Amino acid sequence: MAGKKNKLCVEINLLPVEYRKAKTDFSWIFDRRVVWPLVGLLVSIVVIFLLLLQIQEVTNSLEAQLKTTLEEVEKEKPLLNKITELDSKLSIIAQKNNALKSIQVSKKRWVILFENISSILPPNMWLINLNQMSANEMELKGFTYDFSEVAEYMVKLEKQVSISSVALISIATTKSGAEDTYNFTIKATIKKDLGLEGAK
Repeated sequence: MAGKKNKLCVEINLLPVEYRKAKTDFSWIFDRRVVWPLVGLLVSIVVIFLLLLQIQEVTNSLEAQLKTTLEEVEKEKPLLNKITELDSKLSIIAQKNNALKSIQVSKKRWVILFENISSILPPNMWLINLNQMSANEMELKGFTYDFSEVAEYMVKLEKQVSISSVALISIATTKSGAEDTYNFTIKATIKKDLGLEGAK
């Protein structure tokens, strides 16, 4: 055996090039530079697919809940309409109630004011015109035979519960038959809270 020589076999393809069969090399398939990216791609596809399935399931669940909620709302719609109608009626009643309270307050306000104005008139004085200039201002025009009664009336008027301040706008002398008379104009500021006591 030792004396035998090793034979070296060399295979030579003597066929022309066009008749030669090329051997396909598939060794690249098992190269890890190809295998690992391919595995990563497959894993990513599976994860995305599972995620899409989960999203679809959640979407379907939410749509089912929305549908159920809308059906319940439709069932309760007559009741909601009734509540809206009652709210509207309550609002109208509240407006009418506030209007009635306002009328009561306004009536009380003017009753007090006119009592205060008339109850302190001096004996020789009379009023010919009461004019409301604004919400809380009134102009009083009148005549008197006694000049001093104008000052007296203004002092008493300012002490009334309905009046916060008084100012003399004008005073002039006129003839009334054989006697002199004085026509005057007074501005009185009405208290803002007049008539509101106990109105709450």
